[in-house]
Amino acid sequence: MSKLNRRNFVKSVGAGAVALTTMGVTSTAEGRDQFVVTVGGKGGRKQLERSDFDVQGSVADGRVLLVAADSKSSVQEVNGVKHVEPNIGYRAVGPKLQSTEESLDEQYADIQWDKQADTTGAFEAHDAATGDGRTVAIIDTGIDTAHPDLRNRVERGQLFRTDGASSPDGSPTVTGDTTIEARLPPGGEEIESYTYLGAPALRSQMAADDVDSHGSHCAGIATAKHDDTSAGEDFGVAGMAPDADVVPLRVFYWKRLDDYQYDVDGDGEAESVTVTTLWTTDFDILSAIDYAAKIGADSANMSLGGGVIKGNAHKNGEHVAYQKVIQSAVQRGTVVTTSAGNASSDLQHEGYYTLPNSVPGSISVSATGPNNERVFYSNYGTSDIDVGAPGGGYETLEKTLASDTEWPYPLNLVYSTVPPDLNDGTAYAWYAGTSMAAPQVAGLVALIREVNPDLNAKQVQSIIENTARFSNGKGDADIGAGVIYPPDAVAEAERRG
Repeated sequence: MSKLNRRNFVKSVGAGAVALTTMGVTSTAEGRDQFVVTVGGKGGRKQLERSDFDVQGSVADGRVLLVAADSKSSVQEVNGVKHVEPNIGYRAVGPKLQSTEESLDEQYADIQWDKQADTTGAFEAHDAATGDGRTVAIIDTGIDTAHPDLRNRVERGQLFRTDGASSPDGSPTVTGDTTIEARLPPGGEEIESYTYLGAPALRSQMAADDVDSHGSHCAGIATAKHDDTSAGEDFGVAGMAPDADVVPLRVFYWKRLDDYQYDVDGDGEAESVTVTTLWTTDFDILSAIDYAAKIGADSANMSLGGGVIKGNAHKNGEHVAYQKVIQSAVQRGTVVTTSAGNASSDLQHEGYYTLPNSVPGSISVSATGPNNERVFYSNYGTSDIDVGAPGGGYETLEKTLASDTEWPYPLNLVYSTVPPDLNDGTAYAWYAGTSMAAPQVAGLVALIREVNPDLNAKQVQSIIENTARFSNGKGDADIGAGVIYPPDAVAEAERRG
């Protein structure tokens, strides 16, 4: 096990909960801008089409649309239109890194502190439920379709890309098992996190296959399976729901930017260069949430989010669109789990919030360490945090990097699956972040639904919160209702059956 230095740890935390920074409005191949449009009802789409607007996508039962137009004002003039916001493109930021008998026998179970009795108790919960027959959707960078520790249902997956650049027919979605020419970062210099000089590399792969590693790591935390006969006994790690199916919903893709401003010579003068950066848009994410509900996923995990926002922006059309789509998914039975973010920010005071975790209806998850305390990087606030779950690290960076704790670095991070072909042949890696916390809860949903499939999404959330531990009540600013505890959650679900 290689020793990781302080710089690499700081890089790893940045990767947890992929942070997004706004990079402008997306456009079609014909040059028209794309807008996320919220309408009052199904008639809104007909009104837009009668006005000769190109409606390119529809989610939340037709109440949120993707519309190509020459201007925002022209769309706003159409009857039935409530909100119009640019389909913002986002560049990923934040530096990146590198007790059933069956569960406990997994190859790396002894270093999975996040599943042991004094944290979540997941191994114990596996005596009663393993997520068999349930489905977890991972909205992320894709999932390694060949990893032997992931029960990947790629044929049910999707790639969401509103500009249609990856689709054989130019549509904004591609079925997960379709072979495409996927874009990967160039072999050149990484000038910023997730941003490389040069045009993207290309390779043939399934559309929903991982193009980074982040999505595979989250998938393993939620659903890494019991030993596989093809890999031999006692293989790999055990996910929270090791017998659940996992569906890759890829919303991130590598995009070429030809006019990126960068100080090449280090003289303080920026110049235009070609770079390749990890990218997504609002409508890509909204479409993935909606699709997860459409296929009947028990949970949809989003370990992603924008920066901390202050003010009345939560009243704008972007927030309204997320709220409508998430609440529509919840009404259809899909529990939406979201990472709280890694900015160490108080989301309770002064009007701060983040998307999508601040939207009512999602379960917002803060990150905890082996001692069940909130870790130093995790956002917090009673107005936003519903529960805590293992994300890796301790209350301070210094303690996290110390060698004299019960779980010395890097053992206090979360160990999970990554694509070997993107990690120099390594199939597992240590990551930290609220990204690692949210899929713990997504997996727990599968355990609960296995023993009581009739529970609706709000009932599942209630059970998760009411059985959580280590909190003084639901108002705890650090961990909300507490750290999730699957043994009691599964028992309570069975009791209600």
